[in-house]
Amino acid sequence: MDRISRSLELVQKSFQVLWSDKELLFFPVMSAFLCICASLGILAAFAFFYPEQLSAFWAPAYARPVLTQEMWAALFFFYLVNSFVVVFFNVGLVSAASDRFAGGKASVDRGLQVAWSRKWRILEWALVSATFGVLMRILERRLNWIGRIVTGIIGAAWAFATFFVVPLLAAEDIGPMQAMERSAQLIRETWGEEIVGGIGLGYVFALLFMPGILIPILLGRAFGLPGVVSGVASSVIYWLLLSAVSSAAHGIFMAALYRYATTKDISGPYRSGDFKMVWQPK
Repeated sequence: MDRISRSLELVQKSFQVLWSDKELLFFPVMSAFLCICASLGILAAFAFFYPEQLSAFWAPAYARPVLTQEMWAALFFFYLVNSFVVVFFNVGLVSAASDRFAGGKASVDRGLQVAWSRKWRILEWALVSATFGVLMRILERRLNWIGRIVTGIIGAAWAFATFFVVPLLAAEDIGPMQAMERSAQLIRETWGEEIVGGIGLGYVFALLFMPGILIPILLGRAFGLPGVVSGVASSVIYWLLLSAVSSAAHGIFMAALYRYATTKDISGPYRSGDFKMVWQPK
């Protein structure tokens, strides 16, 4: 409960920054829109050239066929494009929020300029991220339930090592390997060697996700099938808005946290205690 309460406080403070610079929502909204468009485009192209293989992607776990080279290539390209889009706009968001914390005015144009100037570094990172994602999928498929355990452990280590990669790409012109090394170094230098999982803003947004499930149920009981239909539509809209807001709040928090880790400056409405308790000692 203490972790959730501290996460809730951090979300509230991130909202304060977002409320004063609502244009920061542009970054997650555009990221989501382009990811959807890219995903649909990749799926449509694959369905056009390899219609007989498309059903393999939707097969249940117990009936999964062996993926062909074309399917693995499509999966890699899917990871690559979506990773590039997400990181590109996250770099822009973190850069704009960092300008805000440095005393300037958060600017979408400025954030996009920084992201564009880092486009090749972002592409390099997208290649690394896509390769990692495909390798984890291969491992999971080859080893079944053991693979899921192994990929879970590796995924946790990956999340730790890449925690500050996006802020580093926004602030420094370095490659993906340097960014990973620098990210792990910042965590060790700021919070120490013996640490475990930290505060997750995802806890709060997971709780906020729940009302969307209840809306169709409540409207369905009150108005029948029309209520279910309108409830589902309302839930989708609610979840899309929540996703945009949560992404913006997370980017704002990461910008402030990176600033604290590198300069020990306290930004915006945050306090030093907010950052010191992000990671927990073993």
